[in-house]
Amino acid sequence: MSQVITKAVILAAGMGLRLKEMGEETPKGFIRLDGNPIIEHSLRTLISCGIKEILIVTGHKREYYENLKETYPEIRTVENTKFADTGTMYSLGCAQDFVDADFILLESDLVFDPEAITGILNVPYSDCLLLSGTTNAGDEVYVGAVENRVAQISKDRNQIKDSVGEYIGIAKISKQLYGRLQQTASSDSNPKQSYDMDCLVRIASEHPLHFLRMDGLDWAEIDDLKQLERAQKVWEKIKAKRP
Repeated sequence: MSQVITKAVILAAGMGLRLKEMGEETPKGFIRLDGNPIIEHSLRTLISCGIKEILIVTGHKREYYENLKETYPEIRTVENTKFADTGTMYSLGCAQDFVDADFILLESDLVFDPEAITGILNVPYSDCLLLSGTTNAGDEVYVGAVENRVAQISKDRNQIKDSVGEYIGIAKISKQLYGRLQQTASSDSNPKQSYDMDCLVRIASEHPLHFLRMDGLDWAEIDDLKQLERAQKVWEKIKAKRP
């Protein structure tokens, strides 16, 4: 049985290049839906689910996230000073002084039903990726598995033998797995791989990495203007479920 989780790490260093002028002016977490930055929707959901400490790994336009600390005492920040030349694993490594227990990991550019967080918190696994069914949203990350363990992760559907869903950018990560990820990433000669979450795949053969698939989950990521349009529609569906 996994431990009660009270920490979360949000990766928010990216430059949002595919959002063009919008990405240059503001970080992706500050795209507004319903008048509020999407990062605040995530923060409120995490806090309502019992998360007490949240580390945001910043980079591009980091001052936006620094200002959030005035409103949310749960927040800490750490800067990835090499954000323009590194990827996910390097940013995650910047959290090493914060990670002293299991935590929830998520990206800053997500819109999701709060059920996503309650679902991943309640699975009986210490290490678990949250998956959805088919979205056709563009830029999907496909996950392959053997029985109930992750075996492959790729943006190329043809590389996945038995796809079990799409990774949505939310995971439960144990302190033990985090340590192994850092060892694997530090041994890599290329600090910015095309999709460097594949460090997880290298470890998964020896360290159990499970998945939770939530069919029908409303969620979206925002990497470009087409995805922003989709996210606006998804957000309306999420709002409609509120009592």
